[in-house]
Amino acid sequence: MSCNVSKILAALLGLVLTQQVLAVNFYRYENDEGRKVMTQTLPPEVVSRGYEVLNERGTVIKVVPRALTKEELAAQAEEERQKRLDAEQLERDKQLLTIFSSPKDAERARDRKLEAIDVYINVTKGNIAKLQNEYNAAQAQAAARERSGEQVPDYLVSKMDSFGRQIRRAEESIAEKEQEKISIREEYQEDIDRLKYLMDKRQVAK
Repeated sequence: MSCNVSKILAALLGLVLTQQVLAVNFYRYENDEGRKVMTQTLPPEVVSRGYEVLNERGTVIKVVPRALTKEELAAQAEEERQKRLDAEQLERDKQLLTIFSSPKDAERARDRKLEAIDVYINVTKGNIAKLQNEYNAAQAQAAARERSGEQVPDYLVSKMDSFGRQIRRAEESIAEKEQEKISIREEYQEDIDRLKYLMDKRQVAK
């Protein structure tokens, strides 16, 4: 009994395997005249047009789309780039709204930074004025020595050189701070304009 069952199972298994081996896929594509063609082999020159794979029962088991043109690939790349930019902008907007509650809030933050820089500039200008007075005093002493026919001492020359260097560094620092103020205004203006846009958009959505 068991022997007969084993033979039947073996026969069925062999039949299934034979059917699988005999199973043939077909390819359906559109020829140059625009008509559908079905073959067992796919010509290489039509692969880029796209095609369908069908089993022996004529059922579509796979669809291969046509290759995109250069223009379509470029448009697809541009669309993906724009999506990425939109996602990045959305994230920046979230961060911006976390930091500032309104455009006025951003303006106040900007003004605080500018005021702090102005304080630094005014203090530095005061230091320059003091250094300039010291330099002028040393220069007057040197001039007096020269008028009297005496040689200007090295310490006096070094003092004037030191004052001169400190004055130049302070002036360069002020110039850098002035440039920093310009950058701050530009950066905050972008944030302020964006906040205004987001506030207006939120208002319209209500």
